[in-house]
Amino acid sequence: MADGTLARVTDPDIDNTELEALECDLATIEAAMDRVDSGDLEGAESAMACLTDVESDATVQNPA
Repeated sequence: MADGTLARVTDPDIDNTELEALECDLATIEAAMDRVDSGDLEGAESAMACLTDVESDATVQNPA
């Protein structure tokens, strides 16, 4: 929108379960970022290992 506001999400393909998973992943990312800020890189990697791939419901693997 031109005034800088976001349009309401009305995609019928997105259900509450998917939105809840995305919110959980966002919280995990924020926690991992906090750990990086404090210098705990191993803790951040551990937190990020818990992220899920919404399309396949598979846990995202960290290529190491």
